[in-house]
Amino acid sequence: MFKLLRKHPLALIGAISIHLFIVALFVLSFNWTEKPQIDNAGLPVTLINAENLELAANTATPDIKKEQSTQEPIEPEPAQEKVEKQLDHKNKEMSALATALALKKEQQRKQALAKTEAENAAKAKKEKTEKELKAEKKRKLLKKQEKKRAEEKAKQKRKAEKKKQRKKEQAKKREKEAKAKALEKKRKAKAEKKRKAKKKAKEKAKKEALKKAAKKKARKEAAKKAVKEKAEKEAAEKVAKEKAEKESAEKAAKEEARKKAAKKAAEKKAKLEAVEKAVKEKAAREAKELAAKKAEYQRKWKEAQAKKKAKEEKAAKEAAALAAKKAEYHRKWQQAQEKKKADAIAAAKRKKLAKAKRGAQISWGSKVQRHVKRRWHPPPGTNGKMAKVKITISNSGFISSGIKMVSCNGGAEFCASVKEAFERSEPLPRPPSKYGFN
Repeated sequence: MFKLLRKHPLALIGAISIHLFIVALFVLSFNWTEKPQIDNAGLPVTLINAENLELAANTATPDIKKEQSTQEPIEPEPAQEKVEKQLDHKNKEMSALATALALKKEQQRKQALAKTEAENAAKAKKEKTEKELKAEKKRKLLKKQEKKRAEEKAKQKRKAEKKKQRKKEQAKKREKEAKAKALEKKRKAKAEKKRKAKKKAKEKAKKEALKKAAKKKARKEAAKKAVKEKAEKEAAEKVAKEKAEKESAEKAAKEEARKKAAKKAAEKKAKLEAVEKAVKEKAAREAKELAAKKAEYQRKWKEAQAKKKAKEEKAAKEAAALAAKKAEYHRKWQQAQEKKKADAIAAAKRKKLAKAKRGAQISWGSKVQRHVKRRWHPPPGTNGKMAKVKITISNSGFISSGIKMVSCNGGAEFCASVKEAFERSEPLPRPPSKYGFN
């Protein structure tokens, strides 16, 4: 050993440096703290990472002092001391380098951890914001629905008030018409009473006039009789001649008086007949005017009733159309609500199924990976190497499409060991039949 040191000190230093460089590379490349992640878990692509396996790597440096203790003590030569110093210096440098690398790795781990925590916090904040937005949207929707219901209620209330007002107006109108009818009836009765009273007064006046005429006639006849008696008395005292002349004169006077009385009676009778005729004509005219007024009132009343009926029919049609529109809107709104609810339920079911499917994929991929790793015999010196393999597994657990090497950063021996591990692992865990995986 010491002879080798004397002959080839630089070669030994180079070998030790190479070993130290490998150790440093191993420290840098190996992830000591993070849990290994499975890419594309559950899919037909399986990742095999050599860093997750225990590899037998000879990284120890030869213990020179121990070997020296088994040899006979030899005094070190100046060249040997120089080599030992150089080795100590190199060891110190490599230790410092390993410490610095470890510190850097720890710092990187802390940074990654902080970054993960920040991402988780941001994700939680985003989820909270989304929940708040959903809640706000829901509140707005509920508020809008409540406002709509309140408007609908107010509309119905206004409609009821309008209907009530319309009924009141109709009642007032009917009452007014009844009053007008009563007044018209009262007026007619009054006019009839007045007409009867007038007729009665006319008949009474006629009777009184006839009585007065009879009394006057009687008085005249009495006066005539008295005059006649006086004349007869005077004629009795006169001579027979005068008596005869007087009798002829009396006869002429009587005839004249009779004629005058007859003429006067005829005039009175004509006047009475004219008065009766005028009264009858006036009564007929008034009756005719009253009938015309009654007919006009009936016509106007019928027109008003027809207009009222047409207006009521129009209002009923409008109310029916409005009710139909309202019912159609309510039906469409209910359909939209039911569709929205059904869509939400279907989306929740799809999300739940996708989540369950993803969980089943991850679980199956983990099973496949563990199954293959237990049967993998990696070659030495493959620490930190990675290989990605794509396979298709049949329902019976056998590889049906061959083993396709997607990527491999190790040597040919390492890549071949990965393929052999998969071939050796058949049959693999069967894919879940529930979701139709292969």
